[in-house]
Order: sequence, then structure tokens, then C-alpha cells
Amino acid sequence: MSMGVEARSESRPRLILFVTGDAPRSLRAKANLAETLERLGIDPADVVEIDLTADPTQTLVYGIFATPALLRPKESGRSEILYGDLSEQKALERFLTLG
Repeated sequence: MSMGVEARSESRPRLILFVTGDAPRSLRAKANLAETLERLGIDPADVVEIDLTADPTQTLVYGIFATPALLRPKESGRSEILYGDLSEQKALERFLTLG
């Protein structure tokens, strides 16, 4: 996974994972997402990771109220968000494949 927005500056990221440092739920979310991306054959470069402990202003920019959160930006400006440690495989797979 990319570690900053600058890594995909040429285009909008497909997914943004919001975490809070090394919090246990954030670590689980990263691991669950990485495993599911690999299983589905989705390029991990499609994910930008934002650590809200390092840049808390992003909560206001994206309207994130809890972490971990996986956001899929839409061209329309309306984003879809999946909250939690991403351990619910069916919900995560649906979120990743319906976008």
C-alpha cells in the first residue's frame, strides 16, 4: 500500500485507508485489506494510506469520524466508506468489487 497521497498524485486514488498509527484495529485493517486485495488480484498501489495521527486535518477533509475506515472516492463527489477493521470478508469483498 502506498503511504501517502503524493504516491498517486497523477490520478485520484481508487481507495483510501484511514488509520491511527499502530493501533490494533488499524493494524488488523491493514492486514485484512492486504490479504483480500491479494486474493482478489487488486493492485495494492490502488490504495493510499492516511495516518490520522500524523495528519488529523484529513478527518475534516474527508469527513471521517472513526478509524479504521476505507473510503472509495467517486467522481460525483459522494464517497462510499467502510468502517471497522475490515474483518467481515463478504462486506469487504463487496465493497472492493462493486466500485
